[in-house]
Amino acid sequence: MISVIYPQLDVASTITSEFLNERTILSARNDDVSAINQSALEIFHGETFTYFAANKMVEDEDVDPGITHRYPNEFLNTLNPPGLPSFKLDLKVGAPIMLLRNIAPKDGLCNGTRLIVVNCGDFVIEAKILTGDKHGNLVFIP
Repeated sequence: MISVIYPQLDVASTITSEFLNERTILSARNDDVSAINQSALEIFHGETFTYFAANKMVEDEDVDPGITHRYPNEFLNTLNPPGLPSFKLDLKVGAPIMLLRNIAPKDGLCNGTRLIVVNCGDFVIEAKILTGDKHGNLVFIP
């Protein structure tokens, strides 16, 4: 399916704003989306950059300390509840991404905004907006 909707995804010169704006794959299930995203990312050339979430149980004086020790970070990192981002995010330069939260609406960073990854830093992603009024603007996503 990916090769039909996104032909020549492995050729860097074909990945343009127009190419990406003309094509979309829709899916109703998060599991399917994750599998499609992983398969598409494997087609792209280049280095994979991996980002991790900071999941941690907050210790509270009113809560039994035994509860917080029952759920180690390793266990929390395996959870993938609906509505929350995954613990691990893999990206490559040139990959299209979509925001799932409003980050900075005035700057065009709203839920559903499509972008293309320009650079992957240690703690920030540089991307170019592909849709909306801010089309073409470079932005930084923490």
